[in-house]
Order: sequence, then structure tokens, then C-alpha cells
Amino acid sequence: MSEEIDEPFEINVQGAQLLVIPLEDGTFDVYKAKKKLCNIFADIGVDTEPVWATGDLVVQELVDEIGYAIEMRQI
Repeated sequence: MSEEIDEPFEINVQGAQLLVIPLEDGTFDVYKAKKKLCNIFADIGVDTEPVWATGDLVVQELVDEIGYAIEMRQI
């Protein structure tokens, strides 16, 4: 990931338009239709790809897809 994102942006995941709001702590709040869906973060290892995670009740597949869309936004 090259440059940091500090402004909110929209992504399309699983046919849904989501608003991603980067937070100062490096996590991202994700909203669907003005309702908070989850807060996600990347667990970045030394020699591995980021593993996206959340403490919210969202299936891991969706978290992975949102994380991947965020990564693509940062390239």
C-alpha cells in the first residue's frame, strides 16, 4: 500500500455501494445506506498480505472484499 487515504470514499462490494471513512487510528468505518456496517482494519504481517478483520458481526468474506477494495484504492 503506497499512500494513505484520509478522505471518505465509496466502493462497490457485492452489488452494494458502501461509504468508507478512514479513521486516525488506521481503521476504516464502513457504512451502507447511512447505517454503520462495520469497522475494519488490516493486520499487516512482515512478509504477508494484509489480513482484514473486524470486531463486528459481519461475515469474513465481506470483510475480505471490503479490505481488498480499500487496498485497490490505495495503489
